[in-house]
Amino acid sequence: MSRPSHRTDQHRGDGQGLPRVPAAFTPSPTVERALEVLPPLVVFQAPRGYGKTTTASAWLRRPDLPDHDLVWVGLPPRAVARDEFWAEVRDAVVRAGYDDPGPVLDGRDVGRAAQERFRHLVIVVDSFERVVDESVDEELVELAQRHANLHIVLLTRALRPVVALARAIAPEAVVLQAADFVLTGEQTRQLGEELGVPVTEKAAAELCAGLAGWPGLLRVALLTASFTDEGEPVVDLFSIADYLRIVLQDLAVDGVDAVLTSLAVPESFTPELAEQLVGAENIEATESILVRMRRAGLLVTRGEGEFAYPPILRDAANLLLREDDPARYWRLNADVARLCRASGRMSQALEHAVRSQDAALLAEVVEESWPQLLAADRDKLREALTHLQPETLAGTPTMIALRDHVAPGELPRWFLEAVQSDLPVIAPGSSTLAIAHDEADQPGVARTMLELAHVLLGEADVLGASFACYDAVRRGTQDEYTLVREAGAGVALTTALLGHLDAADRWMDWVLARPDPPPGPLETVARIVVPAFLQLDRLADVDLPAEPPDLPEAHQWLETLIVYVWVNRSLHLGNPAEVLGDVEQYRDRNRHRPSTWLGDTMLATALIDLCIATDQLARAREIGTQVGPRRWESGLLRAALARLALYSGDDQLALDVTKDAPAVAPVRPRVALKLSLVRTVAAHRTGQRALAQEAMHLATRIAERTGMLRPFLLVPRADLENVAAGLPHSRALLEKLDEAAVAGPFPEAVRVEPLSGREIHVLRELATGRPVPIMARRLFVSESTVKTQVRSIYRKLGVHSRAEALERGRLLGLLPPQE
Repeated sequence: MSRPSHRTDQHRGDGQGLPRVPAAFTPSPTVERALEVLPPLVVFQAPRGYGKTTTASAWLRRPDLPDHDLVWVGLPPRAVARDEFWAEVRDAVVRAGYDDPGPVLDGRDVGRAAQERFRHLVIVVDSFERVVDESVDEELVELAQRHANLHIVLLTRALRPVVALARAIAPEAVVLQAADFVLTGEQTRQLGEELGVPVTEKAAAELCAGLAGWPGLLRVALLTASFTDEGEPVVDLFSIADYLRIVLQDLAVDGVDAVLTSLAVPESFTPELAEQLVGAENIEATESILVRMRRAGLLVTRGEGEFAYPPILRDAANLLLREDDPARYWRLNADVARLCRASGRMSQALEHAVRSQDAALLAEVVEESWPQLLAADRDKLREALTHLQPETLAGTPTMIALRDHVAPGELPRWFLEAVQSDLPVIAPGSSTLAIAHDEADQPGVARTMLELAHVLLGEADVLGASFACYDAVRRGTQDEYTLVREAGAGVALTTALLGHLDAADRWMDWVLARPDPPPGPLETVARIVVPAFLQLDRLADVDLPAEPPDLPEAHQWLETLIVYVWVNRSLHLGNPAEVLGDVEQYRDRNRHRPSTWLGDTMLATALIDLCIATDQLARAREIGTQVGPRRWESGLLRAALARLALYSGDDQLALDVTKDAPAVAPVRPRVALKLSLVRTVAAHRTGQRALAQEAMHLATRIAERTGMLRPFLLVPRADLENVAAGLPHSRALLEKLDEAAVAGPFPEAVRVEPLSGREIHVLRELATGRPVPIMARRLFVSESTVKTQVRSIYRKLGVHSRAEALERGRLLGLLPPQE
């Protein structure tokens, strides 16, 4: 169906009863294909808001359809009997200029009138669901088949026998249902443009998915949305809810419209869950409504026997339930929270417990599963804690720990200042620093702090873990010397990871000077990793055990920290290829172990550095991509990825991902130093001398304060020397590196010049494997021109063959990854 031209009279009635077509109207591709001709019978069956009337009106205005007379029959807003229906049709035909056929009992006289006039007669029946006698459906199908010049178009919200009849006995009929009218993301974007509400491709796709492509709802969403500073639409949920209320009234029967909003409470549901939510007495009506909802597009299938509302529709339905019956909304959320809790879906249980306004239930969910919730979604757990009263948050050791370490959005200033002062050693149960609160702790608080530190460390929140360990020492007592010693080892380990070497050294000495119980997992690893970090960073020899320590299963992921320092030591021993194979085997052997975000990122960081050292840059990039979109959140992994960009020749990416080095320097000097050095080289290579000197100056200050020298060996030395020429402190630092006589582990970084648009086209042709003559014909240039451009590509990418050029192109994102 070609889109109607936007003439002025297009948007008004045409004098024959055709409704107007809105100025912004975008039919779906399915509808356009199905209505390229004038079939004898057309049935539009979909709920309100799918554009049935507009689609029919736009289609029947097309100039390429056969000459026809149009009769638009609008039935009254009530139940219509069979005889009244045919009387309405007769009256409409007479108004269209046809002779009065007399009493019309089944439409035969109407069909003969069309035949005698030698013109096509199109009868459109709007709101056909109002006809109560379903025998009319069969009469209309027979009528359309019997008379060649008669065409019948039925618009109905309800599923009627005519749908099945048309498909079974009328082969030329066209039946279009809700799924045929839904819009795609691209059509949503076009609709927005026509409405004067331009949206991005991504925003249009999200809107379309959130509203199941429902045309009417999409129009409401676009017309009522507000916009962010970036131009992204923010849906007005109240407008969507108002429209949805009308739709739900159409779908509901016998007063069970409450079922429709009840089923929006859970994120998804099965028929069994639906029965639990609506009650066994309503289950028969519920099954009928579920069928209607699926046909209407209100539900999407999540899996076998599992259904869900599209996201925005679910939010709107919950809003309706909250407005109409808040008590039922709270009760249903409490019921769903208990069901999710029983099945181990704790994140969903937390969400529904918050909505239930049942503080006791919420506290139970938090107490029972806080480690899982903290790892899955800290922001959601933090928001849930705001719904608990102060007395609840002070009631148990778990709540006290969560109150002090999760509920605040930021770490306390006194602790951040202490970290920058190398975190002074304290005696258990006391503090020389300002404390966060004055309440006396319950027994067990320090132990819960240590448990919290384990979770935070696993989630790569090294600074938060350091605070929790420090707090455990501060709150511990002399009787808890085993726990205090383990917490102190955690402080030493986390400060070493952060790059505060003096603090790590002092805390490790403090731990080893305590009474000597069997070490816990943190101390076991800290005894190996902390001295190794200190020795590596200061370019001294590193002693590592021949065998990994024996750790409890839940803490075996800490072994990856030992692997990380082992890899960093091995990089300078001249066998990176062998070590790379060993680490990959280690990773594959231990896939069954419980993993953490820090363990995964430390292992990925080690592998990326080994790939750079063995000049396998594409492989390094693949490893980084496998970590997932969160890879930029982990400081050490981000530093490795920045270094990878530098050695791949992508100086701009290296600059982009290192710009926050000054901000993280005070408390995360290890990450800041690595980022600053990459930034120094990238800025130097792009001719930004002032920026390069600024980054080099920061790196020098960090090294002088912390004693970390090894990161200077991980970037090209010549670039550092060029930048340091005007910086006396930096020159002195580089001379100290020379005295250590330790070589850098990486080959020379690639120097890449940007390719022109034409050269990128040629590179993509190279990827197809076509010979030069064919490439030349496809690009409409001579063979010699192609050869010249290929040589230019090789020079700019720093390669010497087609295979190398393709690998470098994929690494730089100029070509898609190789499948």
